[in-house]
Amino acid sequence: MGAVLRQQLHDIGSIATGAGHCWIALRQVRSPGNFGTLIRTAAAVGASGFLLLGNAIDPYDAAVIRASMGACFTQHFARTSLAQLQAWAQTHQIQIVGASPDGTVTSTDAVYRRPLVLLLGAERAGLTAEERACCDQLVRIPMVAGADSLNLGVAGSLLLYEVFRSREPA
Repeated sequence: MGAVLRQQLHDIGSIATGAGHCWIALRQVRSPGNFGTLIRTAAAVGASGFLLLGNAIDPYDAAVIRASMGACFTQHFARTSLAQLQAWAQTHQIQIVGASPDGTVTSTDAVYRRPLVLLLGAERAGLTAEERACCDQLVRIPMVAGADSLNLGVAGSLLLYEVFRSREPA
């Protein structure tokens, strides 16, 4: 059994920027399975979609589709550059929150103002200096001593749930 599908990659200028929107921006993903997990979580919390920085990520890779359990067909994908993302965010007053182990605030204490872009770094290297510079806020996931990192699927999912939780009335 097979299927022929049209890939839909949008231009960043054509995507929605409404008050409730939360986008995830990524430059590189080492494991397609981790990306698929992140897509499933994004769909589960009602995230708007993914901003793919550069050409290194294929959201329609067979392993990504499998790991996303079909959630990739409910998400929007836009391909852009970091400079375009930064200009788009400034134009539409969109907060960019980066994830980093040395973030100045924990993910549980951060204030997530929408619209929002959650910028996640490469799985081994983290955010580049240029990516860090375009963030309005850097957050870290609290961990006990001895643990210093999580894979992209887990870290991104935890952060998405914090963003989701923050919009719920107390």
